[in-house]
Amino acid sequence: MSFYQDSHFAVDENLSSVHEKQFAQLAEPGVWGTGAQRLSIAQETRQSCFEEGLLEKPDHDQSSQHSKLPDVARNLIKKLATSPKDFLEDSYTAAINGGLSDEEYVEIVGIVSRVTNLDIFARGIGVDLRPLPTPKKGEPSRNRPPEAKKEHAWVPTIPSHPEGGDIAEELFGPGPKAYIIRALSLVPEETRMHKELENIQYLPSKNIMIPDYQHHEGLTRAQSETVAGRVSAFNECFF
Repeated sequence: MSFYQDSHFAVDENLSSVHEKQFAQLAEPGVWGTGAQRLSIAQETRQSCFEEGLLEKPDHDQSSQHSKLPDVARNLIKKLATSPKDFLEDSYTAAINGGLSDEEYVEIVGIVSRVTNLDIFARGIGVDLRPLPTPKKGEPSRNRPPEAKKEHAWVPTIPSHPEGGDIAEELFGPGPKAYIIRALSLVPEETRMHKELENIQYLPSKNIMIPDYQHHEGLTRAQSETVAGRVSAFNECFF
């Protein structure tokens, strides 16, 4: 059964499967948050968007299932979800000074960006936001990659390969990579999830330098880049 079976538009089955997997993954214990805490981040992301008029509130309200988040996390989530163009270094500093660790900060950024992505897709094809899953029991792993170090970003990152070792090659591929590729690498699982979405929605990163590579059946590479560039411009994306 397709994750988007209620859509009037045909949705690629591979994309549907990835989205379904990513929603399920939110309920699992993460690296720095439990399943309940991670779903609270997802719910807070949605609530912030409802309050700002960016998304319609769905019929299902699951907020009672989730953990209460500290104010510093709620403030971070709201700004990331509703006004990312205004998120500057002082916003990051406020989160850290408020008690969040760099690792917690990165996991929150990863979850907020993924939930926003998936919810806007649902809105775009005219279906209700997908219900959040039930949290799974278990404790976060709290595994911090030993390769991560402070470079020139706000948070520690895993250096490009070969300096970053095997995990750098797995996450980014060989050779130097920009910070936009390595931004979430302090929590490698969030990098993997981001990459999975990017590979299905945009194109596989290994093919990005092939000008005539066509990933989408209905769009040429030039058309895909036009859409991506236009959306980035609307969102005032720095990169």
